[in-house]
Formats: sequence, structure tokens, C-alpha cells
Amino acid sequence: MIELNLEKLTELGMVDDEMLVWDGLDDAIVGIVSRCGMENVFVYSVRKIAYILRDRDEMDIDEALEYLDFNIRGAFIGDRTPMLLEDFI
Repeated sequence: MIELNLEKLTELGMVDDEMLVWDGLDDAIVGIVSRCGMENVFVYSVRKIAYILRDRDEMDIDEALEYLDFNIRGAFIGDRTPMLLEDFI
């Protein structure tokens, strides 16, 4: 199985210039979501975002999840706002 990330998705020609990203979280991109009648958007792994925040910003995991909920999950940046994959178990 191929692990998808921003670099691989770009190589496969699946990324367009209009797709929105969350700055500093490219390593948490796990794919692209296709939606009927709407443009494609990136999908991010909640688990990977939490670990990036923990390691990069020196947060404990609870702080990282709280930050994610308030600042990322709660952000609407337009019709192409990225989606979150709930994979933090």
C-alpha cells in the first residue's frame, strides 16, 4: 500500500492550485476527498495533526487536541476548507 502525502499526491497530478492547506501541517495530509458537485479538498489525519502539534509546539496531547478542536476543526476558510479524518483512537 502506498502512503499518501502532499508530495505523492502532487506527483500523481491530484493537487490543484486552488486547494487549501493548513500551514505547517503538510505531513498530516492523508488524501483527497471528492464530493459530488463540489471541488476536491485535502483530508488530514487528526492523529497526525495532534502528534505534529505535540512534537513541534511542545504541547502535551490534551493541549494539542484542544488546540486542534478550537483552531483547526472550528475554522471555516471557504468551500475548500480541508476535512479531518477521525483516526485518533
